[in-house]
Amino acid sequence: MTTWRDALHGLAADDVAQLDHALGFRLGREDLVRSLIDPRGHLFQRLEYVGDSILDAVVVSELVRLEPWDEPSLALINGEQQAMVSDHALGRVAARRGLPRVRTFQASRHRLADRIEAAIGAIWADRGIEDAATAAYDLVVRPALDGLPRRVDLPVAARAERYEAASRQLGHEPVEPVWFGAAAEPGPTRRRLAVVGDSVIEAAMSTAQYVEEPEASEAVLSEERRGATSNATVSRLAHDLRLERRHDDRTDRRAMADEVQALVGAVALDGGIRAGLLVASGVLGRTFAPGPLAFST
Repeated sequence: MTTWRDALHGLAADDVAQLDHALGFRLGREDLVRSLIDPRGHLFQRLEYVGDSILDAVVVSELVRLEPWDEPSLALINGEQQAMVSDHALGRVAARRGLPRVRTFQASRHRLADRIEAAIGAIWADRGIEDAATAAYDLVVRPALDGLPRRVDLPVAARAERYEAASRQLGHEPVEPVWFGAAAEPGPTRRRLAVVGDSVIEAAMSTAQYVEEPEASEAVLSEERRGATSNATVSRLAHDLRLERRHDDRTDRRAMADEVQALVGAVALDGGIRAGLLVASGVLGRTFAPGPLAFST
């Protein structure tokens, strides 16, 4: 069967072949490929928006495994995350992987960094969240953390039936109950799970917005996401999921948001990013959009 690729020739064919090689994936949708070759316009901005949030979720999920679960400081996670996804770092990724040259305009370092994030978004739209997470790991995480040992042990915690029940209510059957016990216990481990959960909730919101709001600009999506994932909004969901702690000050929005975020983080580490997105989407009341998408936007 003839495809759009068969009609390519000259520089266009060379650019697409180079893109395939650089990403390690052969995208099927022509609109996605063209948006990465010529990185500007509405589609590129939306792909970058989604890819940025998926990349953050993958990066944080890996960084949290570099230190003991009871390490109280989040400085390493915050510092390494900022370094790994900076314009400088992602621009180097684009150069190292050999993305095809932008021929239509002089691309800034910022635009080259956006191109890596948009590529992750395009892989999600074309192939699904698992392949997008793999691309994020291979493009960004693996080179940055190469040789550093990652923890494979589980945190120490008692079981927490409420958190396991909340996970089941939202569609995930716990595999290792200790994750949910750790999410329930105040302290460094829960805070680290909450950091993972916060990034996964943002990714769930971003993917849902892409599906539900095909005409919205990146600026509009960002403003909506800030409101939907704020501590004030997320903290109210702890009551609905019966995760409120008896002795907590109910006016402490940060503490109550931590409850929900830690639950989502526990799911993501227990079942992977797809499971995390499923539960986060349920928490937000938005579309679960693991991809691939069967339509163009």
